[in-house]
Amino acid sequence: MPASHVISWDVSTDTLPDAFERYIVGMADLYEVSGISDHDRRHFYNRTRSALTESGVLGQGRSVRQTLSRGAATLRRSDLDGLNLLVNNAAVVGDADGREIRAAPGAIQFRDLSRPTASRVDLIDVITVLAPRAVAPPSLIAKDAHGLVIPPDRPGARLLKAHLTSLMELSESLSQEEIETAIQAAFLIAVRITGLESAVPEPEMAALQRTVRRAAGDYIEARLNAFEPTIDNGAVARAAGVSRATLYRAFDTEGGVNRYVQDRRLQHARRALRRRMGPSPTIADIAYQYGFASPTHFSRQFRACFGYSPSEVEPPQVPRDVSMSNGPIRHDLLVDWLKTLESRLAD
Repeated sequence: MPASHVISWDVSTDTLPDAFERYIVGMADLYEVSGISDHDRRHFYNRTRSALTESGVLGQGRSVRQTLSRGAATLRRSDLDGLNLLVNNAAVVGDADGREIRAAPGAIQFRDLSRPTASRVDLIDVITVLAPRAVAPPSLIAKDAHGLVIPPDRPGARLLKAHLTSLMELSESLSQEEIETAIQAAFLIAVRITGLESAVPEPEMAALQRTVRRAAGDYIEARLNAFEPTIDNGAVARAAGVSRATLYRAFDTEGGVNRYVQDRRLQHARRALRRRMGPSPTIADIAYQYGFASPTHFSRQFRACFGYSPSEVEPPQVPRDVSMSNGPIRHDLLVDWLKTLESRLAD
């Protein structure tokens, strides 16, 4: 990907009458937007610049006061799963799956996109990194990290904010490799300042394991796309060019190879459920297609993974009262890129 793979827009209702409506629709897979006053709807604006990299999406955005949520309905229809690391230059209050959020301006915050969250933001003035679960450091999407806030007066928080600010300012002139390296450096700083570094392997071992997971994941994705009912670990190891023991160690943070394959089957099945038209194909058809022993087994595993049943999966929907224009707001490109990474990487 060239360094020029940066997308941006600067719109308002002054130049794009349905800017607010497009923003709501474009954000739907990321966050449900609410709490915007009538005045701010009439004078709505959104300025966004994002760099799409192999490590995720680095972005900077500005907009009006609002509430951003990922509740049960959003989690059922969203394909996104991973880490949202962010620093906002205005105060944020809210809740992250039962954990109170109170973040002063400039605080470092962490969100697990697979878990409920709601944040009231005085003003959107944010730099954020969105990384698929396969890329994010495991400790930053562990249970204790969701909703974690690092106060802005801590030296580590100031360092990470300065690092992300500089990276965002230089993103259009940096190469892909330089941006990815800088994002990985941001992850390393974040892990250290949270005090959760014990779960992170040494850098050299982490790099080796990422390479193994990427090669193994490519093979697993190809088998799942071919609807193969079984995937042999020996074949996965051979495809990655390593021994079974090395393969198993590389997937320790994923709960093991079998757990990883099962999770990928469930993700593929969930996408198939979102794409179906009415009752066709049936839940049973999808269960068998992705290698589950029975619809009952599939439903049990699906609920354990996502917290709701296959019958509750909702397709993407555009509100009927939204009048779309040819405006430039393209959050969908960011979302599509993250989905592509999540489905492709075994990293």
